[in-house]
Amino acid sequence: MHQDRVFDSALFFQAGEEVPPRVVITESSDSAVVCWHVEPGQYIELHAHPSGQDTWIVLAGEGRYFPDQSGHFLPLRPGVVAVATRGAIHGALNTGSTALRFVSVVSPAESGFEPVAVERIADR
Repeated sequence: MHQDRVFDSALFFQAGEEVPPRVVITESSDSAVVCWHVEPGQYIELHAHPSGQDTWIVLAGEGRYFPDQSGHFLPLRPGVVAVATRGAIHGALNTGSTALRFVSVVSPAESGFEPVAVERIADR
């Protein structure tokens, strides 16, 4: 009856050889819920969503969360919730020895995506 509203995130995490894959759990006009599996040394480049918010809920692993272009970072670990409000720059680098796994909720789903041109995040 309500199976379309409850999801097991473990079924959606997928490793990518070169870049972390964006795997959609569910999507509506209200939001897109996405699983990210970032292998050690992999990264999600700096970007912004000009028309919405991106909230990350870390489930496993560790890494660095980049909230701007300065190179400053905040630690990611299980239990951390990182919020990038409308237009806020963000990205991540897995600095641990295991996969960094998190769920991202982008609201609204059509928030847009703008890459931010800076040096590679992996070099930070």
